Amino acid sequence: MPRPCTMSPAMALLLCLAMLSSGGWCGGCRDDERATLLDIRGQFNYNSPLDWNSTDCCRWEGVSCSSPTARVTGLDLSILHSIASSRGLLNTTMFLPLQELQDLSLSGLKIQGCTPGAGFEVWSKLHRLKVLDLSYNGKLMESDVPSLVAILSLRSLFLNGNDFSSNMTIQQLSIMKLDTLDIGNNDIKGTIPTDICNMRDLQVLYLSDNLLFGEIPSCMQNLTSLRILGLSENSRLILKFPSLIFAKLTLLEKLSLVNNSLEGVLSLSSLQNHRQLTKLELASSGNDFHVQTENPATNLPAQIQVLVLRNCNLNGNSGIIPSFLLHQHKLESVDMSNNNLSGNFPSWLIENNVNLSHLVLGSNSFEGPLPPSKVHTSLQWWVASSNRLSILPVDINTTLPNLSYISLSGNSYMGNFPSSFSYMNSLQYLDLSYNNFLDDIAAAFVGNMSNIIGLKLSGNHFYGSFSPNILLPAVKHLLLSDNEIAGKIPEKLCGSLILMTFDASNNKLTGPLPTCISALSELAILNLRGNSLAGSIPSEVCDLQKLVFLDVSKNNLSGPVHCLPDLRYLHMSRNRLNGTFPIPLYLGNNIYIMDLQENQFSGVLPKLIGKSFPKLKVLLLKGNMFEGTVPNDICSLKYLRLLDLSHNRLSGQLPLCLNIMGSDDSLFDFQPGFGTFPVLFNVIGLPDQEEFMTKGRQDKYRGNILNYMTGLDFSSNQLKGSIHESIGGMKWLRALNFSENKFDGSIPQSLSNLSDLESLDLSHNNLAGQIPSELVALQSLAVFSVACNNLSGPTPGTKGQFITFDLSSYEGNPYLCGPPLKKSCFATPSIPELEENGEQDDKVGHIILFGCSAMFYMVGFWTSLGVLYFKTSWRRSWFSVVDRFGDCVLVKFFVFTKNIRSTN
Repeated sequence: MPRPCTMSPAMALLLCLAMLSSGGWCGGCRDDERATLLDIRGQFNYNSPLDWNSTDCCRWEGVSCSSPTARVTGLDLSILHSIASSRGLLNTTMFLPLQELQDLSLSGLKIQGCTPGAGFEVWSKLHRLKVLDLSYNGKLMESDVPSLVAILSLRSLFLNGNDFSSNMTIQQLSIMKLDTLDIGNNDIKGTIPTDICNMRDLQVLYLSDNLLFGEIPSCMQNLTSLRILGLSENSRLILKFPSLIFAKLTLLEKLSLVNNSLEGVLSLSSLQNHRQLTKLELASSGNDFHVQTENPATNLPAQIQVLVLRNCNLNGNSGIIPSFLLHQHKLESVDMSNNNLSGNFPSWLIENNVNLSHLVLGSNSFEGPLPPSKVHTSLQWWVASSNRLSILPVDINTTLPNLSYISLSGNSYMGNFPSSFSYMNSLQYLDLSYNNFLDDIAAAFVGNMSNIIGLKLSGNHFYGSFSPNILLPAVKHLLLSDNEIAGKIPEKLCGSLILMTFDASNNKLTGPLPTCISALSELAILNLRGNSLAGSIPSEVCDLQKLVFLDVSKNNLSGPVHCLPDLRYLHMSRNRLNGTFPIPLYLGNNIYIMDLQENQFSGVLPKLIGKSFPKLKVLLLKGNMFEGTVPNDICSLKYLRLLDLSHNRLSGQLPLCLNIMGSDDSLFDFQPGFGTFPVLFNVIGLPDQEEFMTKGRQDKYRGNILNYMTGLDFSSNQLKGSIHESIGGMKWLRALNFSENKFDGSIPQSLSNLSDLESLDLSHNNLAGQIPSELVALQSLAVFSVACNNLSGPTPGTKGQFITFDLSSYEGNPYLCGPPLKKSCFATPSIPELEENGEQDDKVGHIILFGCSAMFYMVGFWTSLGVLYFKTSWRRSWFSVVDRFGDCVLVKFFVFTKNIRSTN
């Protein structure tokens, strides 16, 4: 047996000294590289210490070295993501001593760019650098990206998560000889440049989560080395099937086309040559995409691990489950939701795939028994919401013991709360909402349910009250809305110290809000709308620094609101709250929505309302007792586009600067999500909802549609003065209501500029003059009223939208004429003053006629007497005629009398 080779200590010492004298190493990393790493670390600000104190830097976290030479070959500073950030600009020259560096990760360090005169091109001197990760720096300057082209040794480049916006960035990088390019999760707009087809060595390409649009270049079929292609989450990126692009990419292992604009029909049989395919994700953002797996039947030779066929009109919505799945045995994740699949629930999918961990089959029409009778230990995530399921197995806790997430909402389950869930040790999230369960709410919190993280039981028939000793130490999200739960909110609930969401709206809860609520330091959403809570709102609410959404509307709360927390969404309508307008603890509050409708608030509106609530998007104060004038500072609310001040006691004139309000059209998120929460659990589930009177009815606007609902309502106050022409500058308006005030003057002609206006109500004021004919340009107008004013002249008639308005739009204006009124503008003077003058002229004419008649009668009478007096012959003739006429009358009278007597 040969003797092993050994080295004496003296020989080892001599060898070490020789290497040190040549600048080498002995028993650890080189001193110069150790010093370089410490200098690099100095570029970052730290929130907590990093343990880089040992003498051998090769043992430091994030540092890797070559075993033969102990030279640094890898540096991963992304480990500092949560504890450090750069000071802005990166000094790239500091890395040059690391000549053997091959892999460098600077992910998530908030690097903005490079120091002047030393861009990324400096790293071209690092001849071994192959992998560079600059992802998730957020504000990395896009102008520095072209300098990366100079690093000829690079093969893998990660630039995802940097807010890039130009597709020129893709074009500039296309001359690099990369095998991996990830530029996803940015805001890149435009089409995919055809230059990308020159990157023939590409094996991995991610362009997902951008704003790309247009058709995918057909030349991408030339990228035959591609193994992974991700184009998901570009909703306007078009791909028309059948397509030759993917048919030629036979080396594909992973293909992701989720939420793209997919069109046409894809037969999965066209992928039969893709023998290495393990991940296939297809989900269209529209409804024009069809996936055909039968006729001809698909028999994929590849064993798929991840399969997404969501919203794909599978097999023409015939309800047929793809038959090729019967031959798949390595599935780990399946999503075939929203395809109208029918028949018995496919429990065989679970039985045939022992590694299946995620199964999502929501929004179909499955029924029948579930899940399998055999024990399956891999399944963790199970979604079968919005189907027709009605029977839950009693032994689900034993057949699927490791389920951590279950969503069975929107089915036909009924009866008691399934006790089997109480014995599932791994269960963390359970959604049984919108079924027909009927049970005492206390049944949902026994056994292991007390360790639940997320529980959603909304929309059932749970009754009873919370146990006063309820303990939910692990719960983060508790959603119990739309049930029949009564009683008080227990003080013990304040022991759920990590509670983030509590929604018990639309129940029968009574009693006050517990003052211990301040202990819920993580609470972000509190929704108690539609109960019978009483008492005042405790000032402890203002201690909830993470509170974002608060809704206590439709209760019996009373008293003043002493303070406002710095939240985003505030709803306190339909209570009996009083006192003055609630003021935040400090100026610059971040509230987006404030709804205080139908309360008893009084006093004046804050003079500094704009400075107090600079981010207000919606302000609803209808039905209170506010008085005084509308403050000029309201004009500074540049985001405010939904304002309701109706049914108050406001007086005076409106601010002339009102047209400045709402000048910023930024979109707000009215359907926010908070905390770490599985996306499919759909907690929020709490889209913000507002009510606003428009088109003559009280409508509800839910979620992000609030960005597009705009309006001003000043009705039922005591406002006066004229409506200023500047109101026509608010071109974003859809509803405008000035009714039941004391406005005078004329209707502004500038209202014709409000091209999106759908409702205009100016009724019950003192407006005069004519209706501007220019209003016929309002093509979107659906509701119009100028009733009960002092308007005159012609109506807009039957032009444009005005053909749809009836008499009620104009009633109470006696001097208006034209259709739809019966009064014709041609038969009736259009100006009231002329009519009054005509009546006066008629009276004078009657007086003159009477006077003239009397005068002529007197003249004729006295003239006749004068002639008879002075003319003797005329006088004799006149009396002779009178005598003969008298004699004739007497003779006839005596004859008539004699005849009557003889008859008797």
